[in-house]
Amino acid sequence: MRRTHIIAVGILAASLFLCGCGAVEGEAVEQGKTEDDAAVQAEDIQDENIDKNIDENIVEETQQVEMVESGQEESGEDEEVPPEIEEEVVQTQEPEQLAGTSFSILGDSISTFQGYIPAGYYDFFPGNGEVNAVEDTWWQIVAGDLELALYVNGSSSGATVAGDSTGTENPQCACNEFRTGGLAGSAGACPDRIIVYLGTNDLLEAVPLGDNDGTGAVAAGEINTFSDAYTLMLDKLQANYPSAKIYCCTLLQIGTYGTQTPYVEMVNGEQLTSADYGEVITRIAKNKGLSVIDLYNCGVTIKNLKEMSSDGVHPTAAGMRMIAAAVEEALAGEK
Repeated sequence: MRRTHIIAVGILAASLFLCGCGAVEGEAVEQGKTEDDAAVQAEDIQDENIDKNIDENIVEETQQVEMVESGQEESGEDEEVPPEIEEEVVQTQEPEQLAGTSFSILGDSISTFQGYIPAGYYDFFPGNGEVNAVEDTWWQIVAGDLELALYVNGSSSGATVAGDSTGTENPQCACNEFRTGGLAGSAGACPDRIIVYLGTNDLLEAVPLGDNDGTGAVAAGEINTFSDAYTLMLDKLQANYPSAKIYCCTLLQIGTYGTQTPYVEMVNGEQLTSADYGEVITRIAKNKGLSVIDLYNCGVTIKNLKEMSSDGVHPTAAGMRMIAAAVEEALAGEK
């Protein structure tokens, strides 16, 4: 419709211009004036140029209309924004979307700090290891950087996932109701996110992996395999906090506990490493549609464990920053 309008306007303008020229020529005839051959030829050439210019203007404006209708600007084709720039914009905006939301933690000694865990739970930091300020814990770094509200840090030193799932007061078995039911905020508020970081003590105690992929039903009672216990634990979390987004952390690379450096990768009595437990965590979480935070590849390695841990297992402040960076990346990457 716009193209037709422009062409019509151009034709109308040309008609008015030519009519004006014709009127002048009429007056000259009526007044008895004549033009010599050269003047007539010059006027004909001028008329041809005018017609040519009008036609070119109409064509040019028509082409501009077609460019606009095809989604192009007059200055040229739209420039595509490089994917890395689009990704950077999303990542810089995401913390604003996370800010003010809440999270809780279900963890072991690596996530403890005295005064910041529930009564009756066991702490590791700051009395042990090399993390002496709560500001150096991975979860406090995450909370500060992303402006998150921590509801409950449900972490207890020495806790395994496996154990008696019917326990009502034992903080050392993460698949029981006492642990899985203690992550709500004030007045029972459901946290927006739950970060599960467990399994290191199952590795240290050589708990067998089992063959549950997260889809098998697990009966209550004494749970003796890691995969059954982890599956049951997640089942309870999903039932207790249906609106929470749950993240499952794989394990750090673990060195031979308490030995002199340099460390070598720890292999437990079941001939398993932290990578093996991490694979089970990943498989179960994905089968349940949950997010995985890869701590095995967060930057803490067997080669740098002397700087990143105090004993091959428990992170230093530097190791905590590696964990925090991986957690932040996972949280910020969710849409």
